[in-house]
Amino acid sequence: MRIGIDARFLTHPQRGGFKTYSEELIAALADVDRDNEYILYVDRPPAPGDRIPRQPNISVRIIDGHLRLIGMPWREQAGLALAAVRDRLDLLHAPCLTAPLLLSCPLVVTIHDMIWKRLGIADSGRWALNPRSLMDHYYRLVPDVAARRAAVVITVSHAAKADIIAAFGLPAERVIVTHEAAKPVFYQSIDPVTAAATRARLGLNGSYLLGIGSSDPRKNMETLLRAYALLPAEQRAGHQLAIVWTHQHLAEEIAQLAHELGIARQTVFLRGVDDSELAALYAGASLFAFPSRYEGFGLPLLEAMACGAPVVAANNSSIPEITGDAALLFDADNYQELAAAMLRILSEKNLAQTLRATGQRRASTFSWNRCARETLAVYTQVNQWGDAVVERPIG
Repeated sequence: MRIGIDARFLTHPQRGGFKTYSEELIAALADVDRDNEYILYVDRPPAPGDRIPRQPNISVRIIDGHLRLIGMPWREQAGLALAAVRDRLDLLHAPCLTAPLLLSCPLVVTIHDMIWKRLGIADSGRWALNPRSLMDHYYRLVPDVAARRAAVVITVSHAAKADIIAAFGLPAERVIVTHEAAKPVFYQSIDPVTAAATRARLGLNGSYLLGIGSSDPRKNMETLLRAYALLPAEQRAGHQLAIVWTHQHLAEEIAQLAHELGIARQTVFLRGVDDSELAALYAGASLFAFPSRYEGFGLPLLEAMACGAPVVAANNSSIPEITGDAALLFDADNYQELAAAMLRILSEKNLAQTLRATGQRRASTFSWNRCARETLAVYTQVNQWGDAVVERPIG
């Protein structure tokens, strides 16, 4: 097979879920498949440090996407569609939600979750002509069509699969689950001395509880702060609350809440944390709290479990599917329930040790190589269907 992959996130500087998925899946495909030909379509010349596999069955093409206002949509809808014809692709995989809608070959699209469907952008009735709003509309509308156009939709959890089927009315056999995994850095053994030095450099010299915040309110840091404020004073005195911020948008608002709750001095915000530092933080945490209101998968859960942190997490969407019996679960908006779960872990040493051990075992069952093999099986199936899926009606 000649397989094209829209690999723009391999060379894109923005960190996050799409980049992690693209890097790890493509690296694993390179490991497990030396027979099929892969063409990786990036949007700029690779820079030093970009993770581009180097082997005979993998080549890279640059399709530029930097025209002002229409760059990425033009690249995707025209550039990739033309490349599929020129390179005589047997199929194209769009791994990051959006995809070309008119192709000469079958389309496989990965839809990680249905969060984009909740944006409400297209419901405002106003089509403002500015770059941000146009891209919002693009990300709101194109996946809707691509999901129906695709031969197969890949997703990352059975919970996300149920959401996708409910949203689009797709047959279950056209939506395939391939679980993700944590990056290799989170599975590696961590030197205790180096990890302790990393935590001290970040301002954590004693015991602490860990959370991760972002620009998305669904990560629900306010519930974590309210739960922490409910802990007995002696527990708060012995455990700081450390929040790693992947984006600063909500940090000021959460800092104000910490001040109002009287826990500002016990709360530490960490910014610019890289993966090796994050692994050290997970490994040293008394617990990792994940109060998210919705996840298509929830990679931080696997990262924390792989590093041996006891996990307490919300009981919605994909989270129970990923944690199994390796976490204490609570209602995402019930901070009293979260506080009680955290107090149990802090007070019951045997429970904390059990969660550390079961979490590491649970995390070890997820693998990027398995994800790659399951993805390759999708490619093979779609290729066997052949031209029958190219003409699938849109709508």
